[in-house]
This record gives sequence, C-alpha cells and structure tokens, in this order.
Amino acid sequence: MNHTLPIPIYLFIALIATQIPYIRAYFSLCNTLLHEVIIVILEGRTASKIYLPNDGSRVRTNAENSSFKHSLITYAGYTGQSLAAIGLFYFISNQNYYFILYLFIALMIIAVLLWIRNVLGIIWALSFVVLLALPIHFQYHIAIMHISIFLSSFLLMKSIMNGLQVCRQSLWERKKTAGSGFLVGLKLIPVMTFGLILLGQSLYTGYFIINHILHLL
Repeated sequence: MNHTLPIPIYLFIALIATQIPYIRAYFSLCNTLLHEVIIVILEGRTASKIYLPNDGSRVRTNAENSSFKHSLITYAGYTGQSLAAIGLFYFISNQNYYFILYLFIALMIIAVLLWIRNVLGIIWALSFVVLLALPIHFQYHIAIMHISIFLSSFLLMKSIMNGLQVCRQSLWERKKTAGSGFLVGLKLIPVMTFGLILLGQSLYTGYFIINHILHLL
C-alpha cells in the first residue's frame, strides 16, 4: 500500500510550516546550517565558527573576506540550498528515504563537532539528530518516508522564501532612503537584483524538481 501523499500536498504543508513561528524557526535552522556550512567550506577556514540564532535566520561566521568575495560566497551558499533540494528530491524519486535522514544526521553531527559553538545551536542539532534517529532505530518506515519528504519540501520552500525576503528587505530599505537622493537609492539596485536572482533561481529549482525529477507536469 502506498502511504505517500501527492508531492504538492507536502509542498503546501511545508509552505504553511514556514508561516508558523516556532515550527518555522526550528526547521529553518536546517537551511541556515546548510548555508553556513557551505560558506565555511568555500572559505577554507577550518577554524570558523557557526552561531545558530533562535529565529532560524542566516548568520555570519567569523571569517574575514572582502565584500565582493563574501557576496559571491554568500550567493553560493543560497545556490547550495537549491542544489541540495534537487538532490533530496532525486533521492525521493528513487524512494531512498533512509539515505535522506542519514544525510541530515551526518550534517548535524559534523557541524556540532567542527563548527557550531553556541549552546542553543548544539541543543537544536542534537535534538534534530534524536528526532531523525528514533524512527530509524524503531524501523518506523512510514514516519521515515513522511519526514524525509517534508524536510526536502521545507528546504525547497524556504529557499523560495529567502529570495522573497531579500526582495522585500531591499524594497524596505529603498523606502527608508527615498528622500536621500538618487545615488543613495541607486546603491540598492544590486541588492534587489540579488534578491530577484535568488527568487528566480529557487522558483526554477522548484519547476525543475516537479517537471524533470518527479515528472508531475
């Protein structure tokens, strides 16, 4: 018997979850951690530290970069989230649900050992490991399937929301500087462009997953 729900329902549930404060904060830390780990790896600084905030927002590591280089690495971090979503849905299409949970568990453990330094971040990561390890330990296959699809859907929906958030923040900054002159407002164009690129990229990622991996279109 097939216990899976149609993928659009999982995506809708994930979208709702991104709007519920405590649930959003808890699961958004997966995106935040993945983003920061990608940045640390690209920077090549093994001594970098990651501090995970309680609201799931993105944080900076203690690495020092030029603004241009850091912008490129930051963009790569967001792109990594989209690529990770594609990979996760590829595993879903092949019903490799266990492997998805093992990947998340490995990410949490490695991050705790090497990079996460604040107490809240460590507690969150360990709690997430327990959350994923319990259904594996008890061989609760249905729970493993639903959790893996939900986490993949949340990662995708959150990447789309990140693009929207960057666009919204740039618009808000433009309103605050509306009376400061043309040149000041012009500085916000790269930020808006960055947000639109992220949004378009994440939307295309969703289309690619639905059309080319899940073949739902």
